[in-house]
Amino acid sequence: MILTPFDTPCMMIENLPSISAKDLFSHKCIRLKDESTKKYIDFYNKERFNRYGYEGILPAEYTYEYNKIKNDWSRKILTVGVDSDVVVVIIKHVQMFQHIYKRMEGLPLSINGNTENEEKVFDILIDSGLIKKVLVIQEEELWLNNKKGFDVSSELKTYNYYTLIDTHWNKINSNKWKHRIGTENLKDPLLTYRILTKKDNSVEIMNNAFELWKKDIEKTKWLSTGFTKAITKYPYWNDSNVEYCVFEYDGFPVGLLVYLVVNNEVSYQLINRGISHMMFEDETSNKTLSTIPDRVKKRIGSYMHYIRTKNLHEHGVKVTYAGGVFDIRKPSLGTYKKEMNDSYFGVKVYEKAVT
Repeated sequence: MILTPFDTPCMMIENLPSISAKDLFSHKCIRLKDESTKKYIDFYNKERFNRYGYEGILPAEYTYEYNKIKNDWSRKILTVGVDSDVVVVIIKHVQMFQHIYKRMEGLPLSINGNTENEEKVFDILIDSGLIKKVLVIQEEELWLNNKKGFDVSSELKTYNYYTLIDTHWNKINSNKWKHRIGTENLKDPLLTYRILTKKDNSVEIMNNAFELWKKDIEKTKWLSTGFTKAITKYPYWNDSNVEYCVFEYDGFPVGLLVYLVVNNEVSYQLINRGISHMMFEDETSNKTLSTIPDRVKKRIGSYMHYIRTKNLHEHGVKVTYAGGVFDIRKPSLGTYKKEMNDSYFGVKVYEKAVT
């Protein structure tokens, strides 16, 4: 699909004041699982990368590839026609108890690169009340502060991390890193991994074991149960953009990685689960789990990260993302910062200052 400024937009700019926020989102915006959205998301990510660098690329939830696995109805794309130009806007429906509103995810982007049209669309969406708040990265904040007089409404602790694959691979493929982290000690013929090319029951087994661990051991509610079920059901073996990587010790499942590869350039980690966060329903499996060597339990996370980076490097992927809105425990944050050397960036939510 070729993106042109003459694609029929969802709405012309002059018609926006005559529609309600509910009708705009429900009947005019495009669902992210529709194939037609891929060209707009790819354009949006490429343009934001050109303007802001790797921090500008949207999280996995905004990709067409992610929404093939789990349709996220709360995020959609709006294209607004301004004469012969088309301005792309990413919109999220936010519902927090009695607070229901629409939020813009990043600033509008013109397909023609016309910043005046971007500002026109931004102003009319805000002034008409169709959009109440705007989520932005640091590079977009100055424009909202200085030119639009917006104030910070909240800061989201989303723990977004990205890794430049070539640079990181050169680091972790060195003997120094392997010995320091301990992956060199995992040269065990019983520790293996497989990239799945057909349906495999170990995916469901490990996902269930993770959720049971969250419930009975950590005693917390797992917020992404729906996504876990979607990951289990998705026919990954027919999708070249999705990789399911299963780690086993003597044939027993000890780790699961799931990640997307978009346009052979960008990767998103969706699932990273190891045996330290698993509890199986049957006693036989739990007994087997207890016999896994401590060196494997201690270093399996680093080993999985090493294999994932190796696979992405061989794919020719440039950058990979982890974190986003997914649940990350504090010990895991320490791992990201210390072992993986990923960079973190956060986001803030702004709204128009009350005068």
